[in-house]
Amino acid sequence: MRSRAFLVSSLLWFVPTAWAITVQDSRTAASVSEQTCVAPKAVSLFQPVDRQAFIWFVALQVRAGDQLRVEWLDPSGAVATSAEYGELPTAGELCFTSQLPIAGFAPASQPGNWTVRGVANGAVAFSRAFTIAADTDNGGPVVTSVTWSGQRAQEIDFTVRGKNFQPNSLVFIAQYKQAGSWTYLASLQPRSESPNQLVVHYAGLPANEYWVIVESPDQRMSRPMPFVIATAGYKLPTAAGVPWIITQGPYGTFSHWGNSLHAFDIAPRAGSCVVAMKAGIVYTHDLGLGQDHRHHSFGNYISIDHGNGEFSHYAHLASGTFVVKNGERVEQGQALATAGNSGYTLGEGGGYHVHVSVTRELPITSGSVPFQFEDLPDWTRGRGYRTVVSSNESALCDCRSRRTIASGGGSSEGQFSGAVSVEQWWSDIVTVARGSKVLDVTLSWAGTPGDLDLHLMSPSGRHYAAYADTTGYSGETNPKSFRVPNPEVGLWRISVQGMRGSGPINFGVETSGSKPGSKGRLRAAR
Repeated sequence: MRSRAFLVSSLLWFVPTAWAITVQDSRTAASVSEQTCVAPKAVSLFQPVDRQAFIWFVALQVRAGDQLRVEWLDPSGAVATSAEYGELPTAGELCFTSQLPIAGFAPASQPGNWTVRGVANGAVAFSRAFTIAADTDNGGPVVTSVTWSGQRAQEIDFTVRGKNFQPNSLVFIAQYKQAGSWTYLASLQPRSESPNQLVVHYAGLPANEYWVIVESPDQRMSRPMPFVIATAGYKLPTAAGVPWIITQGPYGTFSHWGNSLHAFDIAPRAGSCVVAMKAGIVYTHDLGLGQDHRHHSFGNYISIDHGNGEFSHYAHLASGTFVVKNGERVEQGQALATAGNSGYTLGEGGGYHVHVSVTRELPITSGSVPFQFEDLPDWTRGRGYRTVVSSNESALCDCRSRRTIASGGGSSEGQFSGAVSVEQWWSDIVTVARGSKVLDVTLSWAGTPGDLDLHLMSPSGRHYAAYADTTGYSGETNPKSFRVPNPEVGLWRISVQGMRGSGPINFGVETSGSKPGSKGRLRAAR
């Protein structure tokens, strides 16, 4: 396989108008890391109950303007799905992962020899064969669809359709785990039954992805069939009347698996202002980050606590465009920030977009749960590249109406206050005036020295932290401080990171040689 990639590379090398992408390594796998580019264990045989198949590969000699596409070919040779990568950055090495959903999707019923290949600048850079096994037809129950009605987390009726259902069958409801197993939640007797339909009642389930398995009296079991219960009350994260494009939905080929399984990626088409999908309290995380194709990060992001045990997240935002304060309450449709490409944004054209998800825990890395846009009721799983227009209206929907990027407590003396829990970030802006001899930043709180970390980011992007530039650093103390001599003139970002503890930690930040962020406003991105 490597010799083939090398041959393609060699042929392209002599074409002066093309640059050859060389694939160093490629393999199909059953699981991949969501955080790092670690080579997974190669797998070539998949069962129809497996959640997905992955292709993992490393590309060398990538130049801006290169075209790269991943194609999944079914046993007939037709392209079942594909992932188109555009606007690639110039890089000596880039890591890619793409998925083919199996269980509950068309590939589960298309057994045989499949192929996944990478096409770089019009030439095949690699090709990998794998197999999806066939179901053993033993005459047992077969589930083809699951629908439900009723109130989430209260009373739900499930209608299970299929064939070979026998009297006195059992219906199991389960949850799929990352390791490839199921946790069984309930064993139910049907309320009504026929050879092609079973109706069961259950006392409620929260929003999540679930699986149904039917067992006949002779203990033959159906293949698991997934179904989704989505939470409601959300609207698209875009201002009413402005067209955007959904580039990747739940179960998306580029990156929506694992904890991001039920996320959406939405790219600007006209405006680029991201708004709140639902009202709540905001947590701002403008970390001053740009695009990073080496680390699988969310870049700059905002989280909103909706007060009902759910949190929404808005990732890959442009630094310096936040128009809400940490701890501020926002209404549905209120402007948050401008869509950007901060963090890991390979895929979906590699350009500007917002990644949105809903979780039941505050960290953005928590497992996503299914949610439904009220202004996009007909969305189906796996569907992407669709122009959408929101009905998310608010008088505060304009990202050009920039307010202070402060997190509570800015004053003329350069004092701030806030609170963070583990894995949370607080950020604020201060302005260093021309002629300042020193910038002092002091962080204090009631607790032990390792509870919080202090970070500074200069206007040119120089990072001051315990593991970065330690100029003027006090060390692991409480209070914790930096004393930066002859600081750069302009806007500095101060960030506090929660490192440990069982709940929110209140803190204070005092600065000198600077003015608080309320005195320095940023120009709205265009």
